[in-house]
Amino acid sequence: MWVFGYGSLMWDNWQRTHGGTDGVLAELKGYQRSFNKASRVNWGTDATPGPTLNLIEKADGVCVGYAFQFDDSKQVEVFAYLERREGKNFPLRKMRIKLSDGRNVEAHLPVYVGGNVITGKNLDELVAMAMAAVGRDGKASDYVLNVAGKLNAVGVEDATVIAFAAAIRNAQQSGG
Repeated sequence: MWVFGYGSLMWDNWQRTHGGTDGVLAELKGYQRSFNKASRVNWGTDATPGPTLNLIEKADGVCVGYAFQFDDSKQVEVFAYLERREGKNFPLRKMRIKLSDGRNVEAHLPVYVGGNVITGKNLDELVAMAMAAVGRDGKASDYVLNVAGKLNAVGVEDATVIAFAAAIRNAQQSGG
């Protein structure tokens, strides 16, 4: 069984607790990352929601993330953990991904379907939201920087993540 991560699932080693592999790079075609999910628990609150990642369909899009393999006997345990962690509005979808070794596999991945969607915000407004938001798991700005750091460490360039992380670093340096 495979699970595909494109946000915090890529960098916090959650899979080790459940007997998963360290992960391999993988591509999900037809989708791209978007910071359009307003986190009101993990990376923000109701008063100051933090912009976090979701996937949006894009015909020529490619989202590069990490695929973690688990023994099939771990499915119930892993799915229960992911539901607790991500919430009920992140149902797991089964989609085809391409692993870095060229294999195509079916993987489960969380895609947000709830109502806490951020619309109509420009980059400066998203940065202001991220700089103000702190939730159960930490600062929304750290979430963005950790995703950017993980992708950068393995040579993955995601324009959405790069631009947001650069804008956050600029805001931090200017005391924002």
